[in-house]
Amino acid sequence: METYKIMKLYAELNLQNKIVPLYDTDYEVLKKIKKNTPLLFEVKQERNYKFLKKFFALVNLCFSNQETFNNIEHLRKELIICAGHYELIFDLESGTQKKEALSISFASMDETAFNTLYNDVLNVICEKFLFDKEDVLNNVAQYF
Repeated sequence: METYKIMKLYAELNLQNKIVPLYDTDYEVLKKIKKNTPLLFEVKQERNYKFLKKFFALVNLCFSNQETFNNIEHLRKELIICAGHYELIFDLESGTQKKEALSISFASMDETAFNTLYNDVLNVICEKFLFDKEDVLNNVAQYF
């Protein structure tokens, strides 16, 4: 069996359960492969970029309606920690452990974990800042 270089392409499963290229560049990659050539697939479901933007809209909404935090990054990290999504790290200077917010990068967190984080942060925002959950959801929905 001949070995080919590793190629990445984006595809989706259509209604007929066939894998089809998502973009023109992906179609071009597939066109270069001879018909009836066995292929090895590693399937990875991509994170939803719009959902990430929705998360940042949620944090921005909270930031705009509070007076405790002067830095949005500090607020974002504190919300993630309060939602229980952190790791304990050792602080050499104080000699103690401290909480550090987990990364929300695409490489660090899959869609399922990010969905859980989003809902947990939403609950923290409503609880700690005394916001009505439906109002928050309606306001965030305006951005999408």
